[in-house]
Amino acid sequence: MIRTAGVIQWYRIQSKERKLSDSIGKQSSLFFAGNGNLGSLRFFYLALVEHCCSVFVPLMFHAKSKKRENTMSVTLRKRKLPSGKVELRLDIYHYGKRRFESLGLYLNGDKLHNREVTNLAEIIRAKRELEIQSSANGIIPPSKKKQSFTAFLEKLGSSKNRKETQANYRNVVQHLRTYVKGELYFAELDKTVIEGFKDYLLEHFSQNSAWKYLSIVKSGLSKAIRDGMINTNPAYDVRIKLVDSLPKFLTFEEVQSLSNTQCANKNVKNAFLFSCFSGLRYSDVVKLRWDDISGGCVTFRQQKTKQSERLYLSRQALRILEGQKTLGGEGETVDHQHSDLVFPLPRQSSVDKALKRWAMRAGLNKSISFHRARHTFATLSLSYGIDIYTVSKLLGHRHLETTLIYAKVIDEKKRQAVDLLPEL
Repeated sequence: MIRTAGVIQWYRIQSKERKLSDSIGKQSSLFFAGNGNLGSLRFFYLALVEHCCSVFVPLMFHAKSKKRENTMSVTLRKRKLPSGKVELRLDIYHYGKRRFESLGLYLNGDKLHNREVTNLAEIIRAKRELEIQSSANGIIPPSKKKQSFTAFLEKLGSSKNRKETQANYRNVVQHLRTYVKGELYFAELDKTVIEGFKDYLLEHFSQNSAWKYLSIVKSGLSKAIRDGMINTNPAYDVRIKLVDSLPKFLTFEEVQSLSNTQCANKNVKNAFLFSCFSGLRYSDVVKLRWDDISGGCVTFRQQKTKQSERLYLSRQALRILEGQKTLGGEGETVDHQHSDLVFPLPRQSSVDKALKRWAMRAGLNKSISFHRARHTFATLSLSYGIDIYTVSKLLGHRHLETTLIYAKVIDEKKRQAVDLLPEL
């Protein structure tokens, strides 16, 4: 009881100094007036809890608010260069990530110049800080809305590692510009534009190609949201259904016909046939070096998956490599160093032209590509009795489900073969 009275007396003193809740003082008076009965004591503690909630809960929210404010900062920094100049740059910290932005402004020994340059840098700093704050609150600055989405998508594509992906982005940008007859700006982006471009893609491409190109646009829009260029994705519920399609491949007879037909570029011919009997992608064939091949195996790092692979080569693939050591079997030996490329190929556009002319010369009524060569390896392997698990490993697939599509191809070939049986 003495301890409780001491606590109440302390809160009486604090209530005068800190202006605590009047209810605490009133309840403490009732407690003493009632000579310490438990009813008054219960009211006192209820008043105390009420006061703590009214004082400390707002303080907690205030602390959280301050923490949110501290997640963003734009600071002007100086960095001394080896040349002796001092570079001005922005140190931008936003939601736990730090990046530096060069302003292209430099200080020298001239005080007037330095003052003017520093003032300009401070204006840029304040503007950048305002842009980030506005973006965090869902406000897109007009300067960003005036920027070109097509140029943004083009720059995003050029940052990709794979040349095939870069080419796909360039194609999408080209068709976007054709569709809108010029540049497409962020301020013009809405669902109507994306829906219209979807219809354009379906009119000019197969459904799966249209799906692929629309996916690139969606990827660019998602990146734009992350960069604070737009608030919402106008393509969020714009969809093209991906349809199941069997891989396109060559029959063994068609491969044989190509082998017996002369090609304008012998490196292209050998590389393509090697892909048909090894299953390597174009991106891996074009980077293959002689020191990657040893003991009937090829050890390499897949360009697409970035996974290291060690694949056994078929006898036919090894014979193609032996033939590659001479120029087209004309007796002229090539002095290959261990670091040299196995197939020194021209640019991909030249490779595509050579393949097209070669297929026409061989009498094939279908186009050929390295992608089709890889499909050919898979279907030939399954047709000649190699189990699907082994084929999956030979193709470098990480999941067996990826290889199952080729099993459907074989089933379709069996169905077609049965249909050829005569009827009574």
